[in-house]
Amino acid sequence: MGGMKSRRNRCICLTLMTIPVWGAAQALPEEGVGREFLVGASLESSTGHIGDGGRAVSFKPVWHFQVGPVRVSRSRASTLLGTGLRSSETGVSADLFSVQQWRFGASLRLDNGRSFDGDPVWRGLPDIRTTLRGRASVQRPLGGRWSWGASADQDLLGRDGGLRLNSGLHYHYPMSDRTRWDFGLSATWGNTRYMQTHFGITPAGAAAVGSAPYAPGGGVEGVQLSWNTSTALGPHWVLFGGVGVSTLRGDAARSPLVTRGTTSSATLGLAYRNRR
Repeated sequence: MGGMKSRRNRCICLTLMTIPVWGAAQALPEEGVGREFLVGASLESSTGHIGDGGRAVSFKPVWHFQVGPVRVSRSRASTLLGTGLRSSETGVSADLFSVQQWRFGASLRLDNGRSFDGDPVWRGLPDIRTTLRGRASVQRPLGGRWSWGASADQDLLGRDGGLRLNSGLHYHYPMSDRTRWDFGLSATWGNTRYMQTHFGITPAGAAAVGSAPYAPGGGVEGVQLSWNTSTALGPHWVLFGGVGVSTLRGDAARSPLVTRGTTSSATLGLAYRNRR
């Protein structure tokens, strides 16, 4: 019965997200479609909450392109197209509708999961499988340079990804016509399934690694603080970077898997854009 209910809920989520996107695609003309894009790359130095690894440096591609009302975006590419251009969801996304100053959207994105194969302590725990998450979001300006946003994203493939909620405040500061700063403060919440998958240890997993089981409940996962900047080097090239701090709270912070309750990251990148 529970499996049937879960499958039914996923079907409803997919249907609600697909119909408005398809309808909008039918309604919009094809003029200018595909002429706006951005491609680039960034280097990121970061530490993780889980496991025994130290600071890692990774190379990440950045891209954004649009087909009608549907956008395909990775990382923060959508915010790099130009100062004053509103940001959008990562993954495959579309604006559904707006009511006065409220803007509603939806997106699909891949959650890459996690593997413990390279961890000397937790090797033997089951991997978190890659899954597809559907996200519904709402944004509203608060006056001046402030805005508020919230989102809910759900595992759509039944891979124990659970439900996660996010809410945060954002502050946009234009340093000049070419340079912008963005500050963000947000908090995340996960249901019991999400928390168990990402921070829990099942009895079978505990037996495999010689640890005690851990079963967190649903609640606040953590708080995130970020500062990002971007500057136009010319009509097409954009230099960008930023720093961020993430702090776990509650049952997530108490998990035996957590090595660092507070982590940090820094990013520097370059992108080429073409705006119609």
